[in-house]
Amino acid sequence: MSGKHVVVLLGSVLILGCLQVAAATEMDNKTSEFVATDEWQTIGEGQAIPRGLHVRINLQTGLKEAKLLDESERGTALQSQPDDQKARQDDDNEPLALDYKPDIIEESIRRVKEQKKSYAELRKAYKEFQKNFRTDGELIVQLIDQYRNFSRTPLESEMRSKLDCLENLEYLLHQIDNALMFIDNGGLEDVLLPIVVNDTNTSLRVSAMRVLGSLASNNPKAQIKVFEKNFGSHLAQILTSSGNAAEISAALHAFGALLRKFPLAQQRVLSTSGTQALIKVLQSPDVELRSKAKVVTLISDLVLEKRSVLEAGKDDPEASTTMAQYVLLEFEPWLKTQGFCLTLDTVLAKEFLQLLEQPEVVEQFATALETTEDMCISTWSQSSGLRHALLTVRNRYANSADEYRLEVSQMLAQLCERLFNKSKHTEL
Repeated sequence: MSGKHVVVLLGSVLILGCLQVAAATEMDNKTSEFVATDEWQTIGEGQAIPRGLHVRINLQTGLKEAKLLDESERGTALQSQPDDQKARQDDDNEPLALDYKPDIIEESIRRVKEQKKSYAELRKAYKEFQKNFRTDGELIVQLIDQYRNFSRTPLESEMRSKLDCLENLEYLLHQIDNALMFIDNGGLEDVLLPIVVNDTNTSLRVSAMRVLGSLASNNPKAQIKVFEKNFGSHLAQILTSSGNAAEISAALHAFGALLRKFPLAQQRVLSTSGTQALIKVLQSPDVELRSKAKVVTLISDLVLEKRSVLEAGKDDPEASTTMAQYVLLEFEPWLKTQGFCLTLDTVLAKEFLQLLEQPEVVEQFATALETTEDMCISTWSQSSGLRHALLTVRNRYANSADEYRLEVSQMLAQLCERLFNKSKHTEL
């Protein structure tokens, strides 16, 4: 064999060997198991990988990489798997070729586009929100201006808008600062006072008095402004003349908000028409019992308020000014002068059957009776009608399985024991 033939033969052998090595390497890549770690590793072309890895495309190299899931990712992945898939997970270790998975780059691009679209929509919505956003103060001024622009003459077409305007104000003016802003911008004079004094529409008057009660409740500065505008006498007039349950309820709400913890207003309003107005509501046959219960609750609250202030003032020298105002307040004598004791006796004696199914109303009346007991005991202790009414309601509730009614029954029993001499009335 010549040297030339030997060289050719050796070359053929080397080429064949290289091809075999390359084929073996490629086969090893396809069949060898990918060993994942916590670090990103490149996946060989066609190399199979086990389930449950975090796979990505390295955008700088264009190669596929994989690593073990983090703890947070692993928990999320487990939660997202169906129960039957979890049950098979430990037994199913068959490797999954990356070639058969969805195209990760396309999926990633699609999600990024969706996120960008959502973000753009959010920015647009936020800008729209900013454009239409109004602070409470701006809304209050806007509502006042809106009401000023309504026609001076009543128009049915404007009624819904007026009621909506007042409803929004009622909600906003619960806050002290909002109420004062409403007052500072002329809301009392331009919106509420014309309605309460002059408007003939009952629904508007009811809404306006609810707004008035909202802004004056627990707001001393607002109470002073309402008092200065003489709302007390206007509310007293409505209580005296109205027979509408909603109107009386709204007027009582505003009346109480004005008077509570404001001894000067109590002195001025109750010494004139205020006390008489409250008694008129109790005497009216057209007023429902629930409204009368609100009247006696307000009376009871005002009586207790004076007593608690005078009692607390004994140990507080700094409260001398407040005490002096309450000392001058003679609400209980005014009540007696206007016939409160006999009026309440008559109400309960005539209307007690309505109380049999209204335990919360019974409690309101019982509380008022307890509060004013010392003032009226000479009248009530001699009233057979009142005694019969209280005993009837007490006996009805005493046989109830309802815990609240049983408590009210015990309250009535104690009241009866104090009002009516137990030794003379054995049926107690």
